[in-house]
Amino acid sequence: MKPMRNRASQTGFTLLEIIIATVLLSIMMTLLLGGMRIGVDSWNQGERLADRASRLLVVDNFFRAHLSDVKPLFESPTDARQVGAPPQLLFRGGEDWLEYAGTLPPQVRGGIYKFRLHLVEEGERNDLKLAMRPFSTGEKGGNVEPIEDVLVLENVKQLRFSFYKKNNANNANGESQWVREWKENFLPSLIRVDVTLRDEPPWPSIVVAPRAETGQ
Repeated sequence: MKPMRNRASQTGFTLLEIIIATVLLSIMMTLLLGGMRIGVDSWNQGERLADRASRLLVVDNFFRAHLSDVKPLFESPTDARQVGAPPQLLFRGGEDWLEYAGTLPPQVRGGIYKFRLHLVEEGERNDLKLAMRPFSTGEKGGNVEPIEDVLVLENVKQLRFSFYKKNNANNANGESQWVREWKENFLPSLIRVDVTLRDEPPWPSIVVAPRAETGQ
Protein backbone atom coordinates (compact mmCIF):
# COMPACT_ATOMS: atom_id res chain seq x y z
CA MET A 1 0.00 0.00 0.00
CA LYS A 2 2.90 2.39 0.57
CA PRO A 3 3.83 2.74 -3.14
CA MET A 4 0.21 3.65 -3.89
CA ARG A 5 0.31 6.46 -1.29
CA ASN A 6 3.46 7.91 -2.97
CA ARG A 7 1.80 7.97 -6.37
CA ALA A 8 -1.30 9.63 -4.95
CA SER A 9 0.81 12.32 -3.31
CA GLN A 10 2.49 13.31 -6.67
CA THR A 11 1.26 16.65 -8.12
CA GLY A 12 0.47 17.39 -11.86
CA PHE A 13 -1.23 19.89 -14.17
CA THR A 14 -4.99 20.00 -14.07
CA LEU A 15 -7.05 20.27 -17.26
CA LEU A 16 -7.90 23.90 -16.43
CA GLU A 17 -4.22 24.81 -16.08
CA ILE A 18 -3.42 23.19 -19.44
CA ILE A 19 -6.27 25.10 -21.12
CA ILE A 20 -5.11 28.40 -19.61
CA ALA A 21 -1.50 27.76 -20.68
CA THR A 22 -2.66 26.89 -24.21
CA VAL A 23 -4.73 30.07 -24.45
CA LEU A 24 -1.83 32.21 -23.20
CA LEU A 25 0.54 30.55 -25.67
CA SER A 26 -1.91 31.19 -28.51
CA ILE A 27 -2.19 34.86 -27.52
CA MET A 28 1.59 35.20 -27.38
CA MET A 29 2.00 33.56 -30.80
CA THR A 30 -0.70 35.80 -32.28
CA LEU A 31 1.00 38.91 -30.93
CA LEU A 32 4.39 37.70 -32.14
CA LEU A 33 3.13 36.90 -35.64
CA GLY A 34 1.20 40.18 -35.75
CA GLY A 35 4.34 42.09 -34.83
CA MET A 36 6.31 40.25 -37.50
CA ARG A 37 3.60 40.99 -40.08
CA ILE A 38 3.63 44.67 -39.18
CA GLY A 39 7.41 44.69 -39.43
CA VAL A 40 7.34 43.05 -42.88
CA ASP A 41 4.62 45.44 -44.10
CA SER A 42 6.60 48.41 -42.80
CA TRP A 43 9.74 47.12 -44.50
CA ASN A 44 7.90 46.63 -47.80
CA GLN A 45 6.32 50.05 -47.52
CA GLY A 46 9.72 51.59 -46.84
CA GLU A 47 11.17 49.83 -49.90
CA ARG A 48 8.30 51.10 -52.07
CA LEU A 49 8.81 54.66 -50.84
CA ALA A 50 12.56 54.43 -51.36
CA ASP A 51 12.07 53.06 -54.88
CA ARG A 52 9.60 55.83 -55.70
CA ALA A 53 11.94 58.51 -54.36
CA SER A 54 14.83 57.03 -56.34
CA ARG A 55 12.85 57.01 -59.58
CA LEU A 56 11.63 60.54 -58.95
CA LEU A 57 15.19 61.74 -58.36
CA VAL A 58 16.49 60.06 -61.54
CA VAL A 59 13.67 61.41 -63.72
CA ASP A 60 13.94 64.87 -62.14
CA ASN A 61 17.67 64.98 -62.90
CA PHE A 62 17.02 63.77 -66.44
CA PHE A 63 14.48 66.51 -67.21
CA ARG A 64 16.58 69.22 -65.61
CA ALA A 65 19.72 68.18 -67.47
CA HIS A 66 17.98 67.93 -70.84
CA LEU A 67 15.49 70.79 -70.77
CA SER A 68 17.81 73.35 -69.20
CA ASP A 69 20.32 72.72 -71.98
CA VAL A 70 18.05 72.92 -75.05
CA LYS A 71 19.74 74.53 -78.03
CA PRO A 72 18.01 77.44 -79.86
CA LEU A 73 18.57 75.94 -83.31
CA PHE A 74 16.52 76.76 -86.37
CA GLU A 75 15.76 74.56 -89.35
CA SER A 76 14.19 75.27 -92.72
CA PRO A 77 10.75 73.74 -93.39
CA THR A 78 10.98 70.42 -95.22
CA ASP A 79 7.48 70.63 -96.70
CA ALA A 80 7.63 71.67 -100.38
CA ARG A 81 4.57 73.83 -99.81
CA GLN A 82 6.58 75.94 -97.34
CA VAL A 83 9.51 76.72 -99.63
CA GLY A 84 10.78 80.21 -98.89
CA ALA A 85 9.27 80.25 -95.40
CA PRO A 86 11.55 81.50 -92.59
CA PRO A 87 13.42 78.88 -90.53
CA GLN A 88 11.54 77.48 -87.57
CA LEU A 89 12.89 77.01 -84.06
CA LEU A 90 13.48 73.36 -83.29
CA PHE A 91 11.38 73.43 -80.15
CA ARG A 92 7.78 72.29 -80.29
CA GLY A 93 5.53 70.62 -77.80
CA GLY A 94 2.08 69.47 -76.81
CA GLU A 95 0.49 68.06 -73.68
CA ASP A 96 2.20 64.66 -73.92
CA TRP A 97 5.13 65.18 -76.31
CA LEU A 98 8.10 67.47 -76.73
CA GLU A 99 10.67 68.02 -79.50
CA TYR A 100 13.88 69.96 -78.98
CA ALA A 101 17.55 70.14 -79.94
CA GLY A 102 20.36 69.26 -77.58
CA THR A 103 23.75 67.62 -77.32
CA LEU A 104 24.99 64.18 -76.39
CA PRO A 105 28.14 63.79 -74.30
CA PRO A 106 31.29 62.59 -76.07
CA GLN A 107 31.15 59.36 -74.06
CA VAL A 108 27.98 58.42 -75.98
CA ARG A 109 28.48 59.86 -79.45
CA GLY A 110 28.73 63.58 -79.07
CA GLY A 111 27.23 66.11 -81.42
CA ILE A 112 23.88 67.82 -81.74
CA TYR A 113 20.70 65.75 -81.90
CA LYS A 114 16.97 66.19 -82.28
CA PHE A 115 15.21 64.76 -79.25
CA ARG A 116 11.58 63.74 -78.97
CA LEU A 117 9.93 62.78 -75.68
CA HIS A 118 6.71 60.85 -76.26
CA LEU A 119 4.49 58.15 -74.82
CA VAL A 120 4.58 54.69 -76.39
CA GLU A 121 1.82 52.16 -75.78
CA GLU A 122 3.30 48.85 -74.61
CA GLY A 123 0.42 46.40 -74.16
CA GLU A 124 -1.71 47.70 -71.30
CA ARG A 125 0.78 50.33 -70.20
CA ASN A 126 2.30 53.55 -71.53
CA ASP A 127 6.04 54.15 -71.38
CA LEU A 128 7.86 57.45 -71.75
CA LYS A 129 10.62 57.14 -74.34
CA LEU A 130 13.25 59.43 -75.79
CA ALA A 131 13.91 59.31 -79.53
CA MET A 132 17.21 60.70 -80.84
CA ARG A 133 18.05 61.67 -84.40
CA PRO A 134 21.20 63.48 -85.61
CA PHE A 135 20.70 67.15 -86.40
CA SER A 136 22.28 68.33 -89.62
CA THR A 137 21.80 71.21 -92.03
CA GLY A 138 23.40 69.23 -94.87
CA GLU A 139 23.48 65.76 -96.36
CA LYS A 140 26.66 64.68 -94.58
CA GLY A 141 25.02 64.23 -91.21
CA GLY A 142 22.06 62.43 -92.71
CA ASN A 143 24.08 59.22 -93.00
CA VAL A 144 24.75 59.00 -89.26
CA GLU A 145 22.96 56.00 -87.80
CA PRO A 146 20.26 57.04 -85.30
CA ILE A 147 20.37 55.77 -81.74
CA GLU A 148 17.71 53.37 -80.51
CA ASP A 149 14.94 54.97 -78.45
CA VAL A 150 15.69 55.12 -74.73
CA LEU A 151 13.17 54.14 -72.06
CA VAL A 152 12.83 57.00 -69.57
CA LEU A 153 9.91 55.88 -67.38
CA GLU A 154 7.55 52.89 -67.26
CA ASN A 155 3.84 52.60 -66.40
CA VAL A 156 2.98 56.23 -67.06
CA LYS A 157 -0.67 56.99 -66.40
CA GLN A 158 -0.49 60.64 -67.37
CA LEU A 159 2.19 62.93 -68.78
CA ARG A 160 1.57 66.64 -69.19
CA PHE A 161 3.92 69.33 -70.48
CA SER A 162 3.19 73.03 -69.91
CA PHE A 163 5.06 76.06 -71.22
CA TYR A 164 5.29 79.48 -69.64
CA LYS A 165 4.85 82.28 -72.16
CA LYS A 166 6.15 85.49 -70.67
CA ASN A 167 4.75 88.88 -71.64
CA ASN A 168 7.20 91.38 -73.12
CA ALA A 169 7.38 94.86 -74.59
CA ASN A 170 6.62 93.57 -78.10
CA ASN A 171 3.45 91.89 -76.95
CA ALA A 172 1.87 94.48 -74.69
CA ASN A 173 -1.64 93.08 -75.08
CA GLY A 174 -0.62 89.57 -74.12
CA GLU A 175 -0.45 88.12 -70.65
CA SER A 176 2.17 85.89 -69.09
CA GLN A 177 0.58 82.48 -68.77
CA TRP A 178 1.05 78.72 -68.88
CA VAL A 179 0.05 77.12 -72.18
CA ARG A 180 -0.34 73.46 -73.15
CA GLU A 181 1.04 73.79 -76.67
CA TRP A 182 4.13 75.54 -77.99
CA LYS A 183 4.51 76.71 -81.60
CA GLU A 184 6.35 79.99 -81.02
CA ASN A 185 9.65 80.83 -82.67
CA PHE A 186 11.33 81.46 -79.32
CA LEU A 187 11.92 79.32 -76.26
CA PRO A 188 9.46 79.38 -73.35
CA SER A 189 10.61 80.99 -70.12
CA LEU A 190 9.77 77.83 -68.16
CA ILE A 191 8.87 74.23 -68.91
CA ARG A 192 6.73 72.27 -66.45
CA VAL A 193 6.42 68.50 -66.42
CA ASP A 194 3.65 66.71 -64.50
CA VAL A 195 3.88 62.94 -64.23
CA THR A 196 1.52 60.37 -62.72
CA LEU A 197 2.40 56.69 -62.69
CA ARG A 198 -0.13 53.90 -62.58
CA ASP A 199 -1.26 53.03 -59.04
CA GLU A 200 0.74 55.91 -57.57
CA PRO A 201 -0.13 59.46 -56.44
CA PRO A 202 0.94 62.29 -58.78
CA TRP A 203 4.59 63.32 -58.58
CA PRO A 204 5.53 66.90 -57.66
CA SER A 205 5.72 69.17 -60.71
CA ILE A 206 9.16 69.51 -62.30
CA VAL A 207 9.81 73.07 -63.47
CA VAL A 208 12.86 73.85 -65.61
CA ALA A 209 14.14 77.13 -67.04
CA PRO A 210 16.01 76.80 -70.36
CA ARG A 211 19.38 78.52 -70.14
CA ALA A 212 19.45 79.48 -73.83
CA GLU A 213 18.04 82.78 -75.05
CA THR A 214 16.25 83.21 -78.36
CA GLY A 215 14.62 86.58 -77.90
CA GLN A 216 10.90 87.30 -78.21
